[in-house]
Amino acid sequence: MTLSILMTLSALHTAAASEPPSSAVAEGDDDEALVDDDAALAIINGEPATSDDYPMAGAMILDAFLDMGSFGSGNVRLFTCSTTLIAPDVVLLAAHCVDEDSYTYGFGELRDMDIRWTRQADLTDHDGSRIADWPDDAVPAWDWVTHPEWDLFELGTGIGQNMDLALLFLETPVLDVPHAYLPTPDEALLIEDGQEVAVVGWGQQVATSGQQQPPAGTYALKQMGMSYINELGDAEFQVGGVQEDVRKCHGDSGGPSFAWFENELYAEDMRIVGVTSHAYDRTDCNQKGGVDTRVDAYLEWIDAELRARCEDGTRAWCDVPGIIRPPEAEPEPEDEGDDPADGDEKARLLGCASAPVQGGPAGWLAVLGLVALGVRRRR
Repeated sequence: MTLSILMTLSALHTAAASEPPSSAVAEGDDDEALVDDDAALAIINGEPATSDDYPMAGAMILDAFLDMGSFGSGNVRLFTCSTTLIAPDVVLLAAHCVDEDSYTYGFGELRDMDIRWTRQADLTDHDGSRIADWPDDAVPAWDWVTHPEWDLFELGTGIGQNMDLALLFLETPVLDVPHAYLPTPDEALLIEDGQEVAVVGWGQQVATSGQQQPPAGTYALKQMGMSYINELGDAEFQVGGVQEDVRKCHGDSGGPSFAWFENELYAEDMRIVGVTSHAYDRTDCNQKGGVDTRVDAYLEWIDAELRARCEDGTRAWCDVPGIIRPPEAEPEPEDEGDDPADGDEKARLLGCASAPVQGGPAGWLAVLGLVALGVRRRR
């Protein structure tokens, strides 16, 4: 096993989200063109983050046997993607993070994939330069699934619908860390251009080309920053419109964009609204930030996958089989001077009765339709 194989694997995976393979082949570009001079940028203009900052954010480490034919073969173990915990045993990330083709581009074969999830902020030991021990908190994934319509070779730039979304299912639940909450259907309607978002990831902070190693201390370190949605589509959005903005790109593949929704119904107002997918154009994020997959566009698919593994008994945690709704806010204390009879009289005059909401999705979604929602907006 040589260092060059580790770096080749890392470079090929970087290319998967920077330049769509279909366009590269169609235009006759050579292999080096897949990773240009501005490839592998990550949280740009961000700041260092600890494991306690956005604690539901984590990283994916891949261990596998890589056979590159005449280029060599051997075991690899390296950080590959940023991710987000959305249930004690479920991690949300990009589909290309777990797609074998995004690591080999058909130039080799990846076997015996072992994927683990960690929250460790400093993963420089897993930067692809060597094989290091697993982080102490690394949790193995027993299964992973990509969206059924995901196709690496159809991945395009700009704002489109690439279905670049996947789920990891962990062998043991992570119960000492808060998970992220997904936007409700009503909150999804409030996502808009200019909306403030927080971005998190472990990717490169300095541009490199080809298989060039990034400078020490500029890769595999958790970063964060505040930015905004610059362009919004039905299934994707682009973060950060100019070079001075905090933005992210393919080095942060799979990582989250968080937004806040003010809602008196819930005690928690932060939601994961985006998952880093691909570069916006051929400038490869040097001028504009990368593109996220909108989480709200795939709520039904996510919920179905979570429930299916509870129904067949394979998930490690099923206290809530589907998407976990945000915790309800504490009710406002009643004024001591209020007469309970006044409430009954108001209900009678309004022609309605107060009935408990059922716990299923239909019940709480119905309530959401009656609640006034607010959203933070910047710019």
